[in-house]
Amino acid sequence: MSEPLFQHTKTEECCPQCGSPLQIKQGKKGKFLGCSAYPACDYLKPLSNQSESRIIKQLDECCPQCGHPLLIRQGNFGMFIGCGNYPQCHFIVHEDEQPPAEESVACPECGKGELISRRGRQGKYFYACNRYPHCKFTLPGKPYLQDCPQCGGHICLLKKENETYRTFLCVNKSCRHQFDREKEKT
Repeated sequence: MSEPLFQHTKTEECCPQCGSPLQIKQGKKGKFLGCSAYPACDYLKPLSNQSESRIIKQLDECCPQCGHPLLIRQGNFGMFIGCGNYPQCHFIVHEDEQPPAEESVACPECGKGELISRRGRQGKYFYACNRYPHCKFTLPGKPYLQDCPQCGGHICLLKKENETYRTFLCVNKSCRHQFDREKEKT
């Protein structure tokens, strides 16, 4: 019994542009094959098609644009409802997760820009200065115009809320004071 039990089946794939061997590499969107001669050769080949969305369930409703059934799909930013005739029909049901800010809030860091709602890589909303890349100030939640009793800052984040009061957190990095304010009765 001199033969090995399992035969080596690894095959080396070569780059179609330059002929160098391809290597498995990890990127922010998953694994891919990249040319070993990078940066001289920039050939890439995805290993898995992550842009494809997985079908969860078919709905009884029909697409208002083409009449095909609507599907619940799992995509990069979570679940969504889209047309079953994709890619011929691009209908998607959009639901705004977070309304835009009602009042304009000046950036506390540069003083020139305004804080606007943006969407991150994972689909979550955050607020950032509209003068990016000159100003890189960001907040994880919606800014509120509330005066901090400790440092006198004008912008706070809402930490929690109940029937009678709201708890705010000062966005000033040197302060971070938490304070309560009674809710206004409407």
